[in-house]
Amino acid sequence: FIGMSQWPVLLIPGVLLGLMNLVINETYGRRIMPNFRGLSQIHRLMGVAEGLSSLPNVHRMPQLEALRETAPVRPLLRKHLGWLAVDREKLGDLVLSLITYTNLFFLVDIQVYLGSLSSLRRHQAALVKMLEAVGSLDAAISVASFMDGLPVVAVPSMTEARRFEAVDLYHPLLAHPVGNPIQCNGRSILITGSNMAGKTTFLRTVGINVILAQTLNLSLAERATIPRAIVCSSIRREDRLAEGESYYAVEIGRIRDMIQDAEGDRLHLFLLDEIFRGTNTLERISAAMAVLQHLGRAHLVMVTTHDLELQDLLADGYDMYHFSEQIVEGRYGFNYCIQPGPTTGRNAIRLLELRGYPESITGAARRMADRLASLPGT
Repeated sequence: FIGMSQWPVLLIPGVLLGLMNLVINETYGRRIMPNFRGLSQIHRLMGVAEGLSSLPNVHRMPQLEALRETAPVRPLLRKHLGWLAVDREKLGDLVLSLITYTNLFFLVDIQVYLGSLSSLRRHQAALVKMLEAVGSLDAAISVASFMDGLPVVAVPSMTEARRFEAVDLYHPLLAHPVGNPIQCNGRSILITGSNMAGKTTFLRTVGINVILAQTLNLSLAERATIPRAIVCSSIRREDRLAEGESYYAVEIGRIRDMIQDAEGDRLHLFLLDEIFRGTNTLERISAAMAVLQHLGRAHLVMVTTHDLELQDLLADGYDMYHFSEQIVEGRYGFNYCIQPGPTTGRNAIRLLELRGYPESITGAARRMADRLASLPGT
């Protein structure tokens, strides 16, 4: 019913409007598009909160109560975010084309986005409460699942003293863990023994249990008394070739940091594996003795070493434990059980023999060991 002469009057404003909206979509629309994924996650969060709040609160969990308190806000927020939460990658070509042309002429995405931001600002406190409640429940479920897969779990008794006691303490990542007892009260611990016997794993076991006790209130043991201590470790050390630092340089830097930490008021648990093994025997033993005496005055220290001389040098402030290997019918193995007291065995050369080293080497090594052991002061 419109004459041909009137079409330009209507067509030109429509084209101009379309071009203007296209420019807006290409500039402002592209800037806000990355935020759609975050708003979509908020929409999903409220869906999870809705499902959790419908559960019966048999145990009077404060998280469920918090979710129920925010129930009146959720329908409004979900309504505002619903359009932006649609996963458009899963839509068909026809529907996606329709949405594209609708946005071109009516700027729906931009209008909904601005309206959603306004709504989120008004209900920010409720949104934060929902996020904290859902996050807390998610963490609790994760901890419960972790505990359900463990063979033994105990609630530790926490203490402010330099005291660590446990029965059947074990590492959570081992397929067949061996539980070990440990007891120290006011004194630190020096652990000796063969390689592969379990010394380093035991240090890690202690550190993990102290952290789990202070964070999740659980211990991987039959029962345990755990100190409230800051865990500092020097266990897995490597050289830094790119930075020009040798193994020994890295180690002394880490132990220097421990000495500085020891000056504070908080109790620390220092875990050191084969202290100063990157240097010669004489200076290693001398430096280790001085450092361990210093750290052990006010803090709890657990250290492993192959230097048996440290057992006598540190006897005043350290209790002695050891791990050992078992040699039966020409074969050796380990039971990974910690034993109280110092170690007296020297089986390194015997292990070389069992591994097939030629007698010319093992015999010469044994003769030299006997010679060195007979020297005064050895």
